[in-house]
This record gives sequence, structure tokens and C-alpha cells, in this order.
Amino acid sequence: MYLLDTNVVSELRRVKPHGAVLAWINSVRSDDLAISAITIGEIQRGIELTGETDPQKAKELARWLDDLQRGIRVIPLDADCMIRWAQFMHRKSPTLIADAMIAATASVHNLTIVTRDIVDFSVFPVIVLNPFDYKSA
Repeated sequence: MYLLDTNVVSELRRVKPHGAVLAWINSVRSDDLAISAITIGEIQRGIELTGETDPQKAKELARWLDDLQRGIRVIPLDADCMIRWAQFMHRKSPTLIADAMIAATASVHNLTIVTRDIVDFSVFPVIVLNPFDYKSA
């Protein structure tokens, strides 16, 4: 199973998503995909910021986020994830807090993180896949 990082979810919302990302997403079963509750929070934060300058676009994004939550498995941060997160964050930069929560979720649930940010996740003992580099067979 795969845990989509926020940058991949955002890419898929674009009018013209990256071809390799589309090819990858079409190569996997939709029920093998999930997102972390952290991704919901990161997207909502973006909606809040957008609402300050473009309330109409924020409403559109909020509807999209509602649809997303209904259409994909959202994995919550439970106690096991938070314990793993604390272990992952030991002596790490606070800038990694959200990525560490996503990595902890993937680790606890044995998921592959699908992200463009390979370097950011390289400090955690998780499996990552960059769909932007996907080459279809």
C-alpha cells in the first residue's frame, strides 16, 4: 500500500498533472492508496491562507478536500504513530515535524511514501517512491 504525500495529492489536483505522476497513479489500484491526516491538515492550512485573498477559490478547494476525504482512506495519527514520530524526531530539526508524522504513519502501517521530497524523507527509515520519476512498462 501507498501513502501519498501532500505534494503528490496537490499535483493530482492540477489542471495538467505531471505525466509520470498520472502514469504511476493509473498503474496502482485505488484501494492501495491512502493519505495521512497530516495531509488533510496541510491542505486545510493552504485553504485558510487562500481564503485571506481569494475566498471563492478557498471554497472551491474546501469542496475538493471534502471530496478527497470521501474518496480515499485517511489514516489517523494514533498513539503508535505518535510514539514512532517521537522516535523519528529525536535530535532532528523542527522543520521535519510534519514529514516525520507522515513517515511515522507509513512506518507503523508498513506503507510506501509516495512523494517528490525524497531527500526530506531520507532521514527516516521508511520506503519512498518518487512518482515524478515513474517510467511505465
